[in-house]
Amino acid sequence: MARTPQWEKLPMAQGDPKPAWPLPSVTPKFATWSLGGGRPFGCKEDACKRWHAGIDLTGAPDGAVIIAPEDARVVGIDKSWSEGAKAAFLRTGSGMFVVLGGFKASSHKEYGIQTGAQVKKGDKLGRVLGSYGMIHLETYVAASRTANSVWWKDEPAPDGLLNPTNYVERMVGDTASLVQTRQRHEALAALGYYKGDVAAPWGAASDAALRAAQAVLGVVVDGKWGPKTEDAIQAALAPSCKDGTCDEAPVAAPTDALAGAGRIGWFVIGGVTATAAAIGVGLFLATREGRT
Repeated sequence: MARTPQWEKLPMAQGDPKPAWPLPSVTPKFATWSLGGGRPFGCKEDACKRWHAGIDLTGAPDGAVIIAPEDARVVGIDKSWSEGAKAAFLRTGSGMFVVLGGFKASSHKEYGIQTGAQVKKGDKLGRVLGSYGMIHLETYVAASRTANSVWWKDEPAPDGLLNPTNYVERMVGDTASLVQTRQRHEALAALGYYKGDVAAPWGAASDAALRAAQAVLGVVVDGKWGPKTEDAIQAALAPSCKDGTCDEAPVAAPTDALAGAGRIGWFVIGGVTATAAAIGVGLFLATREGRT
């Protein structure tokens, strides 16, 4: 779960209207709650200074192929990353600087990828390091950037950092995640727990509403919007279906943050509504701790 409100102020990444999912052999799983505050894996909260600046695309086995999400020039390849993994840096034709961290060392050589190469959307870039188990994605305004930036505790977001949430959601089918305060207020309001202004900052009324929802939904009542709480709220917002008949789900008013992103509170894939628990549709939020 994010630990600073700064990430909510970031503009959403634009890029290709239909970017490719970077892990074509892996069922899409991603941790939107990791952006702007998730600790590196295994790092103690009171001793950890480095924060996430992106989203984890999780569940990747050793050797899973990594592809380019859109047309781009390779600015860096096999760059130092984390836990023995390597990273690729791409400058896209759409004007973004994209970081993909989690490569197996030298795996780019299998596909003849080198710094300066032009790649097309879907071109193979390398393979996932199994012990890392995912790709960590970051997006920035391209400008003259040649590397990623860390996001340190108590400091503002890195210059040019973009929120990749909607970018990732476009990869997997225009879904709507509850990643901003307004969206969370709207979800809690739709369920009847929040009565205040949905545009207001998170405050005491928000906390009380969240705790009330947690108590009813059977998750730990801690006032934190973690992955289990998100899954429970997503499921509560989904319509109740039995014998092919579905009751209407509560619907909150749309926001600018959801432009082109489906309906709030549940996933809409190919016209079929599904809860986060419906794994058969191929999409659910990750519940593992984010790592950088």
